[in-house]
Amino acid sequence: MITINPKRVKRAVHYWIWGLILLEVAIASIYLGGVLFARTVYSPFDMDGRMTLPTLLQASILFQLAFAYLLMFFLSRRLQRLPSPYFWLVQSVLLFYVAFDELLKLHLGFGQIAPIAGTQYWIGIYSFLIVAIAVFFFRDIKALWNFDRRLVILGVSGLLLAVIGGFGAEMAKSMILTPVLYHFFGDREVLIWVIQQVRVAVEEFLEMLGETLLLYAVLLFTAQTIESK
Repeated sequence: MITINPKRVKRAVHYWIWGLILLEVAIASIYLGGVLFARTVYSPFDMDGRMTLPTLLQASILFQLAFAYLLMFFLSRRLQRLPSPYFWLVQSVLLFYVAFDELLKLHLGFGQIAPIAGTQYWIGIYSFLIVAIAVFFFRDIKALWNFDRRLVILGVSGLLLAVIGGFGAEMAKSMILTPVLYHFFGDREVLIWVIQQVRVAVEEFLEMLGETLLLYAVLLFTAQTIESK
């Protein structure tokens, strides 16, 4: 029988998360370097592209989250205490879809085969699902809070960063940034393009960083759950 040492798991989690964050910073720096100094987007590092390094990295983080939630589903079935197994299972299924969405850009249409295409629709759908989970699984979230408040704060902070990057920045672009740029700098296309690319970098970096912090919280919670069995 394999014995898992929770302390070693936590140490490995720390190194893994810091490695992910450094990789995210490196990708964002290369992307911004190309935009600011070469006035070009290096294709492998396109933070708004499909199947590029940033997209693959973000999808991998989401898949890791989905598998971590799935692992907690199996662990919680044995513990028979809150959070319930369904709390973890529902979010795992949702995260698997979000990961495929990020990888293949399903919300953008994916070759006109997606039943609902358009960022504006999916912002509403994902926002509704986040609120619905918070309401429906309130007792489970309260149990998490009582178990370790620091991890809940870390996880919620990561979720908020991801929401600000994914939803807030996208809405700000449509309602504020684009109209303002074209109103004041309509004849300076290069400047508008550079500012828009910087916005993309900030948006995607916040998404990745937020998801990484959420992964950090979930992996530490998993280690503590194993330790408390």
